[in-house]
Amino acid sequence: MNKLLATIALLCLSNTVLAHDIYSNLRDRDGHLCCGGQDCMPVEALALPDGNYYLPKSDEIIPADMATPSPDDRFHRCTYYPISKVDRWGEPVWGKHKTRCFFAPMHSS
Repeated sequence: MNKLLATIALLCLSNTVLAHDIYSNLRDRDGHLCCGGQDCMPVEALALPDGNYYLPKSDEIIPADMATPSPDDRFHRCTYYPISKVDRWGEPVWGKHKTRCFFAPMHSS
């Protein structure tokens, strides 16, 4: 029974790692790593006439100069929670989700 449970756990872990592997070495335009392990995912995005991008789910506009070429011809967003302040006990208070990196398909015309 223990072998069966161990095998199931290993298969689940392997799928999680493989699914996130696309993000392991992605960097922003300045060369900083984008992913902290669980914070990158494909997103729906619309290209705006001014070159920027609109993300309907987060109601966010991403500046065109933040976009980096996508590794797989899809849109991806990597986020983080910044510390907005420290509470009276010295514990961090996390701010609103922010975009760290954005990847867009770069089609040549």
